[in-house]
Amino acid sequence: MALAARVQVRVTAESSGSASVVCWPDRRTELIASTNPDTGPIQAALDWFAITEPQRIEITSPVSGGSGLGGSSAMLVALVTALAAGLGERVAAAQAARTAFILERIQCGRPVGQQDHWAAAIGGALELVIDPAGVARTRSLPALQAAIDSLLEQGALMLLRTPITRSSAAPLNAQASILSGGRAFGGVTSLVDEFYSAFCAQNTPKIGALLDRHWQAKRAFNPSTSNLQLDRWYEQLREAGALGAKVIGAGAGGYLLVASPDTTQHNVGSTAAELGLQRWMVSCDEHGVRVESE
Repeated sequence: MALAARVQVRVTAESSGSASVVCWPDRRTELIASTNPDTGPIQAALDWFAITEPQRIEITSPVSGGSGLGGSSAMLVALVTALAAGLGERVAAAQAARTAFILERIQCGRPVGQQDHWAAAIGGALELVIDPAGVARTRSLPALQAAIDSLLEQGALMLLRTPITRSSAAPLNAQASILSGGRAFGGVTSLVDEFYSAFCAQNTPKIGALLDRHWQAKRAFNPSTSNLQLDRWYEQLREAGALGAKVIGAGAGGYLLVASPDTTQHNVGSTAAELGLQRWMVSCDEHGVRVESE
C-alpha cells in the first residue's frame, strides 16, 4: 500500500561543474559517486539515461532513511520519472517501477524486492504477483485500501515510529542467504489470503492474530529481523493490550504496525508514548508517481 507521504525529486541542470550534486532533506550536499551507498543508485539513474552534464537533484521526504517504509525505492521511481521528463520523454508508471527496481537491484546490487517500487509508482493498495522470471503484474484493490484507511483512522491499526533507523542490507542479505540454503519462507507467504480477508472485513482480532503469527514466523526464519529492544517493545505493547504487531519492511528497526481492539487502544497508545514510540497518523495515497510542472 502506498502511503500519503510523498517523496519529491526536483532535477535542474547545472551550468558548470564536473559532477552532479544531490541535496538531501537535511540540506546536506554531496557529490554523486557510484561507490557512495547513498548516491550510487542516483548515478546509476543518470547513466541509464546517458546524462553526463552536471545536474542538481533535490530530494525531500517526510520519512527518514532506514525507516523500512520504502523511501529509497520511492525516490528512485520519482527520479526516473523526473529524468525522463527532463529529456522530454514520458515514462509510464509501470516502466518507472521496473526501471527503478533494475537500478537498485541489478545495477547497484542491493538486496531489495520489487514491492516498494510498484507501490510508489502505481499508488493505492495493490496485489503484486511476480512470476519465476521476475516479471511483476499488479492489480488495484480499492476495497482493501478503504478498509485499511478505516482501520488506521479508527486506531485499530497504529503505525508507530521507533527511534531505530538502520540499513536494510543486513537483514535482507541474511534472508537471501537463508533462502539460498534451501529453506522455505512458507510460514509468511501462506498468510497472504488470510490477511486480505481479515483486512477487508476489518476483523481486528483476526488481524492482530495474523500480525503476531507473521512476526513470529519471520523472526524464527531470520533472527536478524529483530533485536532485544524490538522484542522488549513488542512484549510491552502486548501487555498493554495489543493483539499483535510486526516491524514494517526488512526489520531490525523502523516502524511497528500494531493492532488493538477498541477496549485497549488508549492504553496501547499511552504505553507506546511512554516507550518513545511515536504514532504516525497516516493514510493511503491512491495516486502514484506524477510530474508536477514548476
